[in-house]
Amino acid sequence: MKIPLFLYSLFLFISILPAHAQADYPVPEATPTRLFYIQHSNNHNTYVYDARMDGNRLDNSDPVEEYRIVYTQGGIKKPLNLIQKKLAYGMVADLLEPGLFELHLAASKKPRFYLTLDAGKKPEVYLTVNDRKMYLDRMFVQLRDKTSDINAKADYVLFEGRDFKSGRNVTEKVVTD
Repeated sequence: MKIPLFLYSLFLFISILPAHAQADYPVPEATPTRLFYIQHSNNHNTYVYDARMDGNRLDNSDPVEEYRIVYTQGGIKKPLNLIQKKLAYGMVADLLEPGLFELHLAASKKPRFYLTLDAGKKPEVYLTVNDRKMYLDRMFVQLRDKTSDINAKADYVLFEGRDFKSGRNVTEKVVTD
């Protein structure tokens, strides 16, 4: 699976700080509606995606709440700014059928994510990466050294989650062009 322009534009407007080791990254506090989150190598700030519920169903009008946790400012929760929402981290949702949405980030229509509820009415997102169908928990983007806000480029993306059939933890790596 190739994601050439997706990551270039996705990280167009992030801050540039020295890269950190991935193992040192904070894990956002879990919530019952947590879908997944995105982190990158320039800082620990995290983009979080939670499901919006209407009782025990997904909210048909706006099924995903996206926000950021700004760890560089003490871990405060902030809404996405207009540029982040419209050009990068905002989530676009299309209702395919009752209880099933197709999603993509504002930066690109690929990859495609699918939002649904499991048998216990817990929201979850799945996608296919490298021919592996998986439930997504986290994305980590390794940005290239010496990229700027305007010209951010990624070396690779790690998709972390659980295999769709077995439930085992999996990580899929996508190297960008």
